[in-house]
Amino acid sequence: MNNQDQRDSINATVGPGHWLLAIDTSSEQLGIAMTDGVDITELSLPGGRQQTTSLLPLIDFLGARAGLHQSDFGAVAVATGPGSFTGLRVGLSLAKGMALAQQSAVIGIPTLDVVARPYRSTRQAVVATLPAGRSRIVWCRVSDAGVLGPAVNCGLDEFLDEIGCLPDQLIVGELSAAAEALLLERGVRVETRLLGGRRAAALAELGFERWQLGQISDAESLEPIYLHGKQTSLPPRSQR
Repeated sequence: MNNQDQRDSINATVGPGHWLLAIDTSSEQLGIAMTDGVDITELSLPGGRQQTTSLLPLIDFLGARAGLHQSDFGAVAVATGPGSFTGLRVGLSLAKGMALAQQSAVIGIPTLDVVARPYRSTRQAVVATLPAGRSRIVWCRVSDAGVLGPAVNCGLDEFLDEIGCLPDQLIVGELSAAAEALLLERGVRVETRLLGGRRAAALAELGFERWQLGQISDAESLEPIYLHGKQTSLPPRSQR
């Protein structure tokens, strides 16, 4: 099947407005992507504390480069965390607002799913990580079948104790230079900082897959995922 045949098949499934917009503001790494299930365009850059003012202009910029208008988006996928309180609120507010205004589908996807997605086809066990501030790390084990375990929020020393004895697993995601150096000293396999970060394209692909399967979220009730205490489970997949 060539690309045009793929597009025709997808369009017949999802209907008008067959592009999906993906928004990830879980951390200071801001990610935006757009896909029709065949082609994809993405943008990743440091968002810092300017995400409130920069997100919408960046979406407009990327859309213009791809020749797309807001009416072309039939769905919005958004990373739901865990992550920065302000960042998540910015991303979810915009995604929900666009979905409600344009009667588009919205798909909420936990950020650790996004971290792990590029490694799903490798069929190896990985540990997906996110920064939690104040030298803390949010992480979870992902099986070689792509199943995420419970998410854990802990300090760097505790993380090193837990992971240091599992050298066969690959550590991916956002890590500080200090954490990466300590893991490497212990012989743990760590993806490079340049390649190990989250890809907005991964969020877009996950969102598009779930959109086609009808696994959409309720825009009004969709909320960020916050971790309190040392450990908590991600919500059931029916609620993501």
